[in-house]
Amino acid sequence: MCDYISTNDALRISVIIPTLDEGENIESTLINLTHQHHPHEIIVADGGSSDKTVEIASRYAKVAICGRGRALQMNEGAKSATGDVFLFLHADTQLPNNALVKIEEGVQLGKKQSGRFRLSFGHRHPLLKFYEYQTRFHCFSYGDQGFFVKRELFQNMGGFSVDAAFEDIDFYRRLLKHEKPVIIKDPVITSPRRFLQNGIVKQKLINICLAMMYYLGFHRSTIKHFQNAWYKDIRDHAELKSS
Repeated sequence: MCDYISTNDALRISVIIPTLDEGENIESTLINLTHQHHPHEIIVADGGSSDKTVEIASRYAKVAICGRGRALQMNEGAKSATGDVFLFLHADTQLPNNALVKIEEGVQLGKKQSGRFRLSFGHRHPLLKFYEYQTRFHCFSYGDQGFFVKRELFQNMGGFSVDAAFEDIDFYRRLLKHEKPVIIKDPVITSPRRFLQNGIVKQKLINICLAMMYYLGFHRSTIKHFQNAWYKDIRDHAELKSS
C-alpha cells in the first residue's frame, strides 16, 4: 500500500474519494492528483469493490475498506485523515489547475471554512452546459463539485448524514447554516458518463424529480424506491434495444 503524503503544504489538504467498482476511472483521477496537485494525503474509502479498484488505488493512496454507502465511506475516510481541510472528490472527477492553491486562498485569505468548485462535463450538449451554468449558484450544489471543509467544522457538523436520501444536498444545506461557502470559479471536470449511458434528457429529468421529492420531504425509502425503479426502466430499455 502506498500512502502518498506531501510535506510542503502550508495548509494540509486531505483528499477523500469514495469508490465502488471504479476500476475504469480511479487511476486517471489518482494520477492527476499525485502528479499535478500533490495533496497532503489521498484516502480512497472503498465500499467493497469487486473489480480492481482497491488494487489500483493502493498504488497511489491509502485505502480504507468500509461499509457501502457514499456518506458512510466519506465519513470513514475522514476518520483516518490528518489534514486541516478535507476535500471530497468523486472517482471520475478531476481538479482544475492550481486547485489546492485556490482552496488555500479561499480558506485562509477569504477566511472561509468551506467551499466547492463550479462544474464542467467537458461536453457540448446544451442541457449539460445549462447544468454547468447552474453550479455558480449555491442552490445547485452537489457532491461531484468537490466539496471541501475544514476539519473542525466537519467534525462539529457530525460529518455526512447516513440517513439522508442525498447526503451531498443535506451536507451543503447544513453548511449554509454556518456560512456561505466559497465557490471557486475554475470548474472541476466530471465525467458525463451517467448522462451519456442513460440519455441526457432522461437523466436530467430523473435528477429533477428526485431532487423535488427530497425538497418536498419524501421519505428516504420512497425516494430510493423510485430511483431504483427509474434506473431499472432505463436498463431494461437499453437491453431491449441491444437485443
